[in-house]
Amino acid sequence: MAQSGNRPWLKIWLLLLIPLLFETSSNGSPQNAVTAGIAEVNETKLYYEVMGEGHPLVLLHGGGVDNRMWDDQFKLFAQHHQVIRYDLRGSGKSGIPQKRWSHVEDLHSLLRFLHVDKVYVLGLSRGGWISADFTLAYPEMVDALILASSNLDGPPAAYASPGARAAAREDISLAVDVFMENPYLIPHKEYRAARQRMREMLADNVMVSLFIYRNIHLQRPERPATQRISAIRVPTLIIAGGQDHPEALANYNKEAALIPGAKKVVIPGAAHYVPMEKPAEFNRIVLDFLSKLSEK
Repeated sequence: MAQSGNRPWLKIWLLLLIPLLFETSSNGSPQNAVTAGIAEVNETKLYYEVMGEGHPLVLLHGGGVDNRMWDDQFKLFAQHHQVIRYDLRGSGKSGIPQKRWSHVEDLHSLLRFLHVDKVYVLGLSRGGWISADFTLAYPEMVDALILASSNLDGPPAAYASPGARAAAREDISLAVDVFMENPYLIPHKEYRAARQRMREMLADNVMVSLFIYRNIHLQRPERPATQRISAIRVPTLIIAGGQDHPEALANYNKEAALIPGAKKVVIPGAAHYVPMEKPAEFNRIVLDFLSKLSEK
């Protein structure tokens, strides 16, 4: 068989084909590429991904997982916005906490690193209270706030997974099994793909979450968030899953009442991780909310 070195036309064809493998589009324009990197800020390393063009939109994930929880949103949202997702300190590919730190200051430093001055902020659970705290700390940088399943003053006791630490000391997979039995935090069994992704993220993050993250003090304002959020003055959307814990649903109602002009939407059939369980409904609600802001 002749070698490719004897076929110059084959080399040319390959050179033309390779870019096409990375640029596909339904409307004839190249699909946006993902820019990934490490931001060395605040004496740590934050892994981030950026995709798309338009008004920047930051996605902040929940506790015990990482930026992969936004897999059903990242590319779609990037068709309308410059989307930034990253691993919080202590999660995914970012640095492990080694001393007292602030998630708010990490986000601020990451945006400065990326030369971003104005953002829409979307956070779920832990990412939600970070988003709210960031909006209060840097109101000039936030044009809209979206809180998904965000218990701003702390989660219900039902979110706890007793026995996870003891199980982790024996085997990580056993600790993951304990978490996977929580009916409120974990996608329901009918959402198989979401459950598999959740299991993978928990397996990668459970040790830091259980044994390091909780033992190093976070910097947060002393006053509970619900005593501060009435000062928020940006368009705010609150999204909840109808099957979340009753105490959590009560928290979301309280937060919606305290934030001036906040809109609240409940998605039936979803629990805490709404974007993973009901991505189509979640994505439609978020994009509709943001599109109306751009029309003003």
